[in-house]
Amino acid sequence: MISMTYLLTALLGGLGLATTVPAAQSAPPGMHYAWQVLGIDTAQCLSQASQALASQGLEPIQNDATSIAGRSETVTAMFVCVESQPAITTVMVVVASDNDDQALALREALKQAF
Repeated sequence: MISMTYLLTALLGGLGLATTVPAAQSAPPGMHYAWQVLGIDTAQCLSQASQALASQGLEPIQNDATSIAGRSETVTAMFVCVESQPAITTVMVVVASDNDDQALALREALKQAF
């Protein structure tokens, strides 16, 4: 009985380690962002952001009062629109991907499409 308990403990402990090792070895995605202040309101900002995401083939995944996000198989992008005064909005675009080159290229493409 003692040897069976020891075997089960060792097996379960090994399985616990096996499930955490891949997560510890994976690298977090690179995140890149840019922002600017524009003379538009939040609704205009979100509309332009939606068009920019669509122009890059990103599937919409989230849309609320101040932000909109889209993703593909390898990248996620989000626009945040914060109106500080009437018709003065700070817009920020954030792109996350495991591939830094791809993320940077998408960030620039979204900035141009916006």
